[in-house]
Amino acid sequence: MAASPSSSAPGRGASESVPDVSAPVPSPKPTLGERLGQWFGRGKSGGQGGAPKDGKDGKGDGKIVAAPLSARAENALRRQLAQCFSARLTDSSANEAAREFMARYGAASAEEQLTLLTVVADICASDGEVGGDGKGGVKDSGKDASKDAAKDARRAASTATGLAGALGSARVRFLKRFNALPDGLPFLVNWRADMLRHRAALPGLAALEEDLGSLFSTWFDVGLLELHPITWDSPASLLEKLMRYEAVHEISSWADLRNRLDSDRRCYAFFHPRMSREPLIFVEVAFVPEMAADVHSLLDEKAPLEDLRRVRWAIFYSISNTQPGLRGVSFGNFLLKRVIDELHVDFPKLRNFATLSPIPGFNDWLRQLSTQALAEALGPKRVKLLAQEPSLATQASGAQMMAWLQASPDRKSGQALQRALGEVLAAHYLARENVRGQPRDPVARFHLGNGARVERINWHADLSKKGAKQSCGMMVNYLYEPDELDANLQRLIDGEPALGRAVSRLL
Repeated sequence: MAASPSSSAPGRGASESVPDVSAPVPSPKPTLGERLGQWFGRGKSGGQGGAPKDGKDGKGDGKIVAAPLSARAENALRRQLAQCFSARLTDSSANEAAREFMARYGAASAEEQLTLLTVVADICASDGEVGGDGKGGVKDSGKDASKDAAKDARRAASTATGLAGALGSARVRFLKRFNALPDGLPFLVNWRADMLRHRAALPGLAALEEDLGSLFSTWFDVGLLELHPITWDSPASLLEKLMRYEAVHEISSWADLRNRLDSDRRCYAFFHPRMSREPLIFVEVAFVPEMAADVHSLLDEKAPLEDLRRVRWAIFYSISNTQPGLRGVSFGNFLLKRVIDELHVDFPKLRNFATLSPIPGFNDWLRQLSTQALAEALGPKRVKLLAQEPSLATQASGAQMMAWLQASPDRKSGQALQRALGEVLAAHYLARENVRGQPRDPVARFHLGNGARVERINWHADLSKKGAKQSCGMMVNYLYEPDELDANLQRLIDGEPALGRAVSRLL
């Protein structure tokens, strides 16, 4: 499963605290070009700067630089955005301004989009008067300084809650205006993805991005989503998106895709009515006679078709969020439960549902373990087994252990020991390693949070480069028993995730 589970990376909804509001920019106000120079190291200030520090941008190389914008163009842009922030939602001229901004942003280059985002961030971090003059216009740099001082005093007298509420109301009205446009919702989804990429460099975007994430939790409520199968007969454009969005096991060719959509397979996706051509999240299912132990068998294009009259297991082997802009909006758990219901309709006798999932955080966790921490994870009895392996020091660190697990011992005894210790460490990682009371591994957090249990660790289940890099080639089965989901979820809340017997024996 990729998270998505959103999409598995962690997200956040609306902030529960009062958002920070920066002080107004003193007069005379620097031009956008000067501010961009200060932030990105290209302006007159000569200060330190450069590209955004998060290393993420429209091109993915961390080197994007905002395009220059003249003072006249900036003022025009501010007036346009002022309409969107200040007017009523029914104001036709404001809606036209929003439509023009949306078209401009969609046609812009990555550098130009960053410039537009910078202006929006500056407005959102201002004093709530959008243009600075209280009327949605552009601040006159020649105004008397005493008037600015008086305004500052009045702002200081405002309560934090009242100011935050006013700003929040303007931001929400601004976002709702775009959503009311015919293509506004997909625009906002893509726009939030850009906000998330540039949020570290443009802190003024934080409140707007959080407001949008909060609105998405309502606009993408699971009750509004539609579950549809994706088949080989689906439109070619949708199949191309399936290939592009697959985040767990790369689809290497059209033949590979055809195999995944064959008669003994299923693929389901959630769609929003206003984004009917864009899957939000999808799951790939394989029907097999027994619980799958490796992904290579599942994806073997030469394997014979399964007899669906004798199928006993449905294996969810890939779950992919497709929209980075919906990070933090959770509907993956509803997807699996809906799919199980659909499969029950088509196969009334089908009772066994499980995943074959990656363990994406395992290697990163193991690599950081000290010698003492590794020994504690293995336990005294298994630490003694290290003496049987001449290529592995008794006082090995986690990094040394990881390198050994990725190697290929010549002796069968070495291979058996490698598997035994690898499975023990994976079981410990999935069942015992927590962050703020939740499983450390993001995929485990997703499935255990859905009420599944950790059923079995599979050695050398994914021998691809990605599998070796993530988890020394190991994968895990999470078992979904519909009648046990609520009880398993309660066990997770109590700090004891549900484990199958095979996993319990490893601890």
